[in-house]
Order: sequence, then structure tokens, then C-alpha cells
Amino acid sequence: MKELIQVQQLFKSFGNGAKKVEVLRGIDLTFSQGERAAIVGASGVGKTTLLHILGTIDRPTAGKVLHGGRDIFTLNEKDLALFRNREIGFVFQFHHLLPEFNALENTMMPCLIQSISKKEAALRAEKILTLVGLKERLSHKPGELSGGEQQRVAVARALVLEPKVLLADEPTGNLDTKTGESVFALLQELNRIKGVTLIIVTHNPNLAAQMPRQILLTDGKAAG
Repeated sequence: MKELIQVQQLFKSFGNGAKKVEVLRGIDLTFSQGERAAIVGASGVGKTTLLHILGTIDRPTAGKVLHGGRDIFTLNEKDLALFRNREIGFVFQFHHLLPEFNALENTMMPCLIQSISKKEAALRAEKILTLVGLKERLSHKPGELSGGEQQRVAVARALVLEPKVLLADEPTGNLDTKTGESVFALLQELNRIKGVTLIIVTHNPNLAAQMPRQILLTDGKAAG
């Protein structure tokens, strides 16, 4: 498979002087196009920090992250934000949907940020919402949807621009077991259908075991 993301000697620390905390200490990783990987490890080892850097939400203290061979942290903040919106989808433990907008409107948001017309944005949003099983729920606001349905809207929103990478931080952590398994199965199915690279942070060993690759973070280092 073609290499999509390369992480080279990645370091991340917070604070300075006596209060400096080194979270990531020289991580080297490569992710291939269409790959499925789980990032696992004890609480506080930097799993979410690593995911945020992969997704350009946070910058490393040192090291490089290459997307398609391009060192993305050489971009200015405006260009980095445009890259993030276009190339990377995010799903978090909490869905972060806007309560005043319905499922279709929430899913359209990334398209509108990219200055795609409302008509085209609506068409794309309806298509992806149908794919995740919400064709009959387009006009429902978050408060009218179940927890699983809200997370499916969040997944649709993350994928509406057809990003190359989908990053998920404990995407089932706020759901009951059955609903969580359903959302997890959906993510894997979308990986298969869309060919999107899927990287998940999870504390759930059963979910991690279903991923072809598990990356274990310990003492600021990564193995796997």
C-alpha cells in the first residue's frame, strides 16, 4: 500500500523549565493509504496528543509529519486550517453537533467552510447521511436523535468532503456497548467502501483487537 502519513522523530512537550512535561519522545511511524490502526496505551501517555498532531490540531515541539510527502507544519495557520478541513475528518467521543441545526445542516458545515454552494453541500450531505443509515432523519435536530444517531451524523460530517484520513478519538466511549459496536462497525465499513485511512484512539481492548494494527504508546514512545 502507498504510504500516506510519515511521522519522523516527533517530540511534544508542555510547559518549560522545572514544569516541562515531555509527552512524546521521538516517535517514528508510517501509515499507509486505506490502513486501519488503533492507538492504545494507558491514560495520560499521549494518545490524544499524537492524534491531534496527526490531524494538525496541535503542532509538535520537534519533528515532522508528512502527508503525501509534504511537511504540513511548514504551512501557515490559514493554509493549515484549509488542509485540515479538506484532507482530514475527525470523530470525537462527544459528537459536537450544533443543536440549532438539523442533521443535514450539521453535515453540510465542512462543505460551506470550503465555499461549496449550499445546493452542492446539501447533495453531498444527503448522500453520506444515507450511506450511514440516516436517510429518514435528515431534518431531525440533535436533540431528536439517539446517541448512536448523533454519532453517525458526526461520522457523516467528518466524511462529507471525502478526506484521505479519518481520525477518531474514543468514538464509542460515550455510547452503550451495543451502539458503540454498531458505530465501530460503521467506521470499518466506511474504511472499506471509501478507502479512507482510519486511525482510532481507544481504551477498549475488544475494539482495538479488531483493527489489523495496534500501536502501543508507552513512556512517550510508540511500538507497533
